[in-house]
Amino acid sequence: MHLRELKLQGFRNLQDLLVEPSTGFNVIWGDNAQGKTNLLEAIYLLGQLKSFRSNRRETLIKIGRDEARLSAGICMSGVFHRFELTLTREGQSAGIDGKRVVNAAEMLGRLKTVLFTSEEISLVRGNPVGRRSLLDRAVFQTNSGFLQIARDFQRCLKQRNRLLKMAVEDAHLQPWSQRLAESGARLRQARQDFLQRLRPRLQNCYRTICGGTEEVDLGFSDRTGLTTDALLAELHRTAARERQYQQTLAGPHRDDLQFRIDGRPLKNYGSQGQQRSFLLAFKTAQVLDLEEQIGLSPVLLLDDLNSELDDFRRNAFFDFLLAHRGQVFLTTTDISSLRERDLNPIRCFKIKAGKIQTDPSMDS
Repeated sequence: MHLRELKLQGFRNLQDLLVEPSTGFNVIWGDNAQGKTNLLEAIYLLGQLKSFRSNRRETLIKIGRDEARLSAGICMSGVFHRFELTLTREGQSAGIDGKRVVNAAEMLGRLKTVLFTSEEISLVRGNPVGRRSLLDRAVFQTNSGFLQIARDFQRCLKQRNRLLKMAVEDAHLQPWSQRLAESGARLRQARQDFLQRLRPRLQNCYRTICGGTEEVDLGFSDRTGLTTDALLAELHRTAARERQYQQTLAGPHRDDLQFRIDGRPLKNYGSQGQQRSFLLAFKTAQVLDLEEQIGLSPVLLLDDLNSELDDFRRNAFFDFLLAHRGQVFLTTTDISSLRERDLNPIRCFKIKAGKIQTDPSMDS
């Protein structure tokens, strides 16, 4: 899977552009605040239909424009497709091969991307919702039915919380407790199935990146039940407090994905370098899992990787990239260190004040 071309109009600070990337490495370089990350964001939007930076659609539209248009020519298993996304302040519309997409699920996730940004380091120390979202995005990439599972659970959760706020009797609450437990068990099981596949890959990737001096792990609490009956029992134990707080206090929306290093919480005992390495190992393991599950290499989006890792970790990760010949988009402020690597095929783009141009100094 790779992008053959990317066309952007009225997006962020970028001048209207048409880029024909390499099937291998694509380096976008320039000073800070010139628009490098905006290019990665556009690719991510075409795959996920949402930004990894902002929930405000108006910030994605260039000042002075009424809309932003994103278009990509994508080759999947030798078949060419065109994905299009139009953003306005009122909403967005998408299309594939000239036909409008009525249901977002038809397009969502078809362009497989794996993203690494420096901002994700906050997930390690942040709220559980961020770690759950990290996991759920990864699960969805290989399980097309996961989106509906998650939507079913959220619908049940919303209705059950509404009934708790109305202080209805248990007889009226019970049917929604049952439905919540059933959908919640399916959601937890899908997460657990993915973690069982990912865990050994994560551990191997981390050993490679860090030289095998530490051991990492991840998972939910052993007390997290995977069956409908187990979740019903959790709801029963929290029933009194639910009445007090008027919200559902047990279920997959409250679970905390735990990152561990040498058996201890990474957020408490891991250094900044260890936390970055853990997330990079997670993404690397996700790439390997995607390749096995769907038979295609995802498009890898790396935002300013050079500044986030020391030389040893960076070299280990580039060794991985060279061994797995998927398409890579990499932003950096310093291109000098990349000139020393045999990154073929490669295409370089220099960006300044939103204007992008091909830099032939490293092209191959």
